[in-house]
Amino acid sequence: MAGKADTARKTKKAGKEPKEPKVKTKEKTIKRPAHLQITKLASVAGSLPTAGLTTPIVEATISTQPTETHLPISLKVVSGGQLTTGPIVFSSDSSQFYLAKDNSVSAYNVQNGEMLQNFSVHRDSGLQRAAIKKIVAAEDHRVYTFSADHKARLWDARTGDLVCVWDIGACADFVEADPSKSGRFFCAMRRKRQRAGAQKKYVVCRVELKGEPNGVEPVHVERQELFRASNVAGLSVRADGQWVAAFAKFRVHVAFVGDANVKCHVWGMEERVSAIAFHPREPVLAVGDWRGRIVFWFCVDEHAASSEDRPIVRSTHHWHAHRVNAIAFSGDSLMLSGGEEGVLVLWQLDTETRDYLPRLGSDIVGISPSPDHMRYAITLRDNTIRIVSAVDRSLVSLLQGLKFAERAGRARGARELDSDPFTTGLVVHPATHALVLNGEPGRLQVFNHANDRHLASIEVAAYNRVGSGSQPHVDLVQFSSDGAWMATIDSRRTDATNGLMSVTTSYLKFWRLDPTSQTYTLVTRIDAPHAGGVHSISFQPCHRRNALLCVSTGRDRLFRVWELQSVLGAGPNERFVWACRATCGYRNMQPTAAAFSSDGSTLAVAFGGAVTLWDPAVCARPVGVLVASADTPQLKGVAFVGASSFVAAWSDERLDVWNMLTGSVWWTLAMPIQSVYVHPRSSLLAVAAYQVPGSSTASVMVLSPSSPTPLLAIQHPSGVEAVALVPTATKLGRSHPNSEHAKPDPLDSNTLVVLTPSGLISVYGAHVDSKNKVVPSVQGRRMESSAFKDIFGMQKPVAAEAPILANAQVRATMRLVRSAVQSSYVNAPFHVLPPVKSLYTQFVTAQLLPVADVSAESEDAATSDVEMDVDESQPEPVWAESIDFFASMRRGFKAN
Repeated sequence: MAGKADTARKTKKAGKEPKEPKVKTKEKTIKRPAHLQITKLASVAGSLPTAGLTTPIVEATISTQPTETHLPISLKVVSGGQLTTGPIVFSSDSSQFYLAKDNSVSAYNVQNGEMLQNFSVHRDSGLQRAAIKKIVAAEDHRVYTFSADHKARLWDARTGDLVCVWDIGACADFVEADPSKSGRFFCAMRRKRQRAGAQKKYVVCRVELKGEPNGVEPVHVERQELFRASNVAGLSVRADGQWVAAFAKFRVHVAFVGDANVKCHVWGMEERVSAIAFHPREPVLAVGDWRGRIVFWFCVDEHAASSEDRPIVRSTHHWHAHRVNAIAFSGDSLMLSGGEEGVLVLWQLDTETRDYLPRLGSDIVGISPSPDHMRYAITLRDNTIRIVSAVDRSLVSLLQGLKFAERAGRARGARELDSDPFTTGLVVHPATHALVLNGEPGRLQVFNHANDRHLASIEVAAYNRVGSGSQPHVDLVQFSSDGAWMATIDSRRTDATNGLMSVTTSYLKFWRLDPTSQTYTLVTRIDAPHAGGVHSISFQPCHRRNALLCVSTGRDRLFRVWELQSVLGAGPNERFVWACRATCGYRNMQPTAAAFSSDGSTLAVAFGGAVTLWDPAVCARPVGVLVASADTPQLKGVAFVGASSFVAAWSDERLDVWNMLTGSVWWTLAMPIQSVYVHPRSSLLAVAAYQVPGSSTASVMVLSPSSPTPLLAIQHPSGVEAVALVPTATKLGRSHPNSEHAKPDPLDSNTLVVLTPSGLISVYGAHVDSKNKVVPSVQGRRMESSAFKDIFGMQKPVAAEAPILANAQVRATMRLVRSAVQSSYVNAPFHVLPPVKSLYTQFVTAQLLPVADVSAESEDAATSDVEMDVDESQPEPVWAESIDFFASMRRGFKAN
């Protein structure tokens, strides 16, 4: 009985409400509410409902608070990514071109390079990441995609809708369309079942996709095996569809598939093969090698198909000094080739002459002529695509991708990111709201994530690209709150010579925005601002003209405050310089991060596991110290959360949010932190963390500093490199219209930007339902089509005239405005007029209707000019006070 009673007491005690825990500090004991405890995302996100993605482009699970009534968050745009995974594909009418970005397809306009459509594999495709291997354009703006999930899909590129799905049974690494029949393809697939020691790992098949949904013929796949190969590095098909060639290393497989009996020939090369292409009309196969040669093989005629031992007639074309990466034919007499020289070579086969398009900026990895032979698409290794006119070789459009994606793709095979790491993170430009991050060595890239466009490249440190010298690297970048100033930290490592160790030299540079050219001009350069390097830089928010501070923390256990000073003249000839105002330290500890408050009156500097608070005007000693616990790991970031009273400090293991009003930790997020972005104006912060150390699935959360419960949670299986909250141009108004007590929407005026390790940028925002859009009705107009309307469009409806105002109070207000304009004080000299801001409130208030019931006003009272009777028991209308104000102003000016 006693044991049962003890068990009952324990059960009853466990069912009670938890008591408010106490946090012991050195000065006093502070009670913390029970809901503001250490919270893990695994317990929070598990109880949140999942909102469906309207545009399933990447694999991500989106969750919001269950009590919120906001419209669902959706994935709006996927930008960035590596554009140079293969040659681009033109549409059948040459007006668009398509690119594959991991598991999505983007359609672009040929003339201006603007992205028109973005569609992707659905989440229920069988694999978490169904990377697209090949794109094939079809008629009527339809696109075939072959993915790593063994599926072939047909899309409508105009709407982004999925038309049909086929299961081809294996992953097709290389795909070429059969020009002789629509819906038939030649695919190089990996064999599923291989015996131990099997040498032929690939099989080249002819795959025919038949049927469509709701069609007469059911959806099915017909596959015919043509030949097998030990390895395949490329595939090419002749224009008549009767010859197929595949190459790998020193071998080339050429097969005749014109009849039921497939005849395959295998020829060897002295040099390693790098590219192949069939001539559209002549019986020629062009083979490029690593020595820069292009060898014509005359081996694709009827005699070669019937004879196996016939010797091959060859002719050599040699101009390239390095490997030939791409070969393509445009028409019957023009061959295009490119390689590591960055030069497009145009071979006139009839006249045996050459033409060149040099200085393209990087290695050529792909060449694609348009179907109408009017343009060439050149794919470069630096994630750039150039559309060139075939008539005059002029540049039609330029598409520059994210440089980080190119570096990430290059680092998959070699660990090159160690010498060129991603250190700037995602920095949002205050004026343009564009992303600024690491670009080419010594440069910053300005990228528009919403339109997937490269905006500018800022050269921070110049260097000689020819030679083996060390390359500069941009470590940090920050902007002032108005974007007028930019501070950068770049470093250069000198190689070890004469047995000495290599030395890294850092440079702090301050740049000023030129309003005329909209470029940043170097104003001050400071060599070695800190011994050993710089950890962070931060600007003070701008509140006064030419009164600006910047703080830098370094490895020399000091932080320095830099001040903007005027040294010459005033007005347009004014010159500025940045000088060190103060140098401070704290207990011989190393500062790792610093940040100013929203009003610029407080400076927070992280030393070890403590956050010290300073007065930036004095910087004599810290005015306060915030320490979460004795075992707090070394902090790597600190920031004030908007204009609130909260401060966020984070390390690699946890995130602490402090309440400055109570001087205590408000809540803590104990998870491996990957990236934190604190919004400079809104009270929001975005956090990217991993639930388990070493896991590939990252959690992205948008939180309010007052609560650890995420306002928004997104799961990214592919990981996260950095996050940011970017303001939008206009508010989306995403609160539910039927909700009277809706909570503030975390993405009401911001978009969530997530950068993955592969270089893809996912932009999350409001999902606007097209059914809820307000469409103005057009009445009294006939909607029939005509040739005139097809050319010039529909005529815009004429807005109806506004009804004449008959309200007596409105008429009185309008008379007040007219009298004010005609009065003498408005026409008085400007030096005796009061400031406009003193007149604005009263003037605008006078034009507003008072809150009164005017339904009982009669028609005669509305049209008469007599004075209005005002009930003394009711409060005097606002516009009556304005009449007294303007009357007193007139008397004052007449007296003057």
